Amino acid sequence: MEAYRITKDSPAWQFKAYDYVRTDAFVFGYDIPINFEFEEDKPVDENYRALILVDDNKPIAGCRITFPFEGVGKIGRVCVIRENQRGGIGSRLIEEAEKWILETEGVTKVVINAMDRVQGFYEKLGYEYVPKVDPRFYEEKIVALENDIPRDYEPKTNPLGFANVLVEKKVS
Repeated sequence: MEAYRITKDSPAWQFKAYDYVRTDAFVFGYDIPINFEFEEDKPVDENYRALILVDDNKPIAGCRITFPFEGVGKIGRVCVIRENQRGGIGSRLIEEAEKWILETEGVTKVVINAMDRVQGFYEKLGYEYVPKVDPRFYEEKIVALENDIPRDYEPKTNPLGFANVLVEKKVS
C-alpha cells in the first residue's frame, strides 16, 4: 500500500483518485447526494493538501488536510471505499495524515469534524470528543481566533441522518 500526498502541483490522476474514493464512500456508501458532497469544494490553491492510499494500483482511502487556526491541523473528508471499510485502512490513513500534519512546526492538536456514527473509531485512535463546539467553525473562517468559538453547540441529526461532532487529539 502506498500513500500519496496531494498538493496543487500533483498529477491529475491523484485528484481524480481522491474524488473517486469520496464518491464511493459518501455518495454510494452513505447516500449523500453528489452535489452536496462536492458543492463546497474550492479551487485548488497553494494551501491544498489531500492524501490518498493506493493498494494494488487502486485508490482505497483519502482525506483532506487544512490548518484552520494557528497550531491546529485538521483532517477532513475522511473516506474509505466501501469494500475496504473495517479492515484497518482508516487507521492507516489517519496515521499518515497525522504524520504529514506534524511536519508543520507549531501544531499542538489535530481535529476532525466527524459523523457521530464514527466517533468511536476516532476515539480508538486517541481522539476525544469535544462537546459544545460546532465543528463547522473549523471548516470556515467564521471567527478570527480559535478561543472565540462559541461553546453552546448541541449536535442535531441533519436531513442526511447523522450529526456532526468534533474530535481532537493533543500532539507535540
